[in-house]
Amino acid sequence: MKKLILLITTCFFWFSLYLYLPFLTPFLISLGVSATLAGIIFGIHSITQLVLRFPIGIKSDQLGKQKPFIILGMLFSAIASIVMYFFPSPAMLFVGNAVSGFSSTMYVAFTVLYAKYYDKTQTNKAMGTIGAVVEVGILLSFLIGGALYQNAGIKSLFFISFCVAAAGTLISFFVKEVPDKQVTIKTNDLLKLVKNKQLIISSVLCIIIKAVVFATAFSFTPKIAQDIGANGIEVGVINAMFIAASVLGSLFITTKAGVRLGNTKTSVLGFLILGLYSAAVPFVHNIPVFMLVQFIGGLGYASLTAIFMANAIKHLDENQKAAGMGLYQALYSAGSAAGPVILGIFADSFSYAAGFIAIAVIAIGGMALSIGAGARKLMD
Repeated sequence: MKKLILLITTCFFWFSLYLYLPFLTPFLISLGVSATLAGIIFGIHSITQLVLRFPIGIKSDQLGKQKPFIILGMLFSAIASIVMYFFPSPAMLFVGNAVSGFSSTMYVAFTVLYAKYYDKTQTNKAMGTIGAVVEVGILLSFLIGGALYQNAGIKSLFFISFCVAAAGTLISFFVKEVPDKQVTIKTNDLLKLVKNKQLIISSVLCIIIKAVVFATAFSFTPKIAQDIGANGIEVGVINAMFIAASVLGSLFITTKAGVRLGNTKTSVLGFLILGLYSAAVPFVHNIPVFMLVQFIGGLGYASLTAIFMANAIKHLDENQKAAGMGLYQALYSAGSAAGPVILGIFADSFSYAAGFIAIAVIAIGGMALSIGAGARKLMD
């Protein structure tokens, strides 16, 4: 039961955060802002995480508790949504998205607590399971969000996001804590984290994947879909196809076939798929084909995030996992923030096609780095 309650809370958390996300960039551009500025407003969500996730992880380790941070995350998701509902201007969307980013920083507590429910040897299974639930929450948000956006506009998304986050806040009070003893985090402990090669390589690889996905699927791909004639419902389905495939990817690494393939080969394949996906998006002009491309791209996404998350913390001591996860998630937020800005700059300077190809090159860089990490035995 304790696992189920936390997974339900996790699903509500990501549903509330992502309900309006695919429609934010097209909405901003419809207000007359440039692609670069839209990328910055979209990216502030991740910049907040970059600054705060590591300190949140350290504080969680110091207290030996995760539940307070889970409750706080749900609460601030509700606050972000209601701010954007009442003040849907570029400036206040910037503020609301920053608050949403603060909410997202608390995800470190979700993952660390859920990992505690499992034996240390089952870290991959724990991360794959909670990763799949995250993607299910996002999938539902995209499907429902598309219909709402089509029929009631973006403000309806902000309102429903608030309602779901408020309900999730109530549910989060029933999450079962697994307390650790309170610890004092010393400078040497932090240096030990920074020097952990598995943690750092996992973080760098996740920076790359987040840059690719947040620049494309979660930011500018919906804009491209609208440009070829997709309505709100179709945009929702297009985004849902990416996430549906991501759910399959998260579950795949928990299977015997996923274990046999191994982390390195799975990572190389995932980055290759994402690179091809990014290069293809701006050249697709048929909506059913666009959906297929989205599905294929999603296959390369969530399996990688689950692998990197598990690899980042499995070699850490129990009383360092929250801080380690905080550092990991803070670092990969740099990719989430930078990706949309990079694509936006290329789009304003050259074209959207040039922006997507630039992101594809970044994905191929991730593939090369995965090969190197595997050769050095940094991904097991």
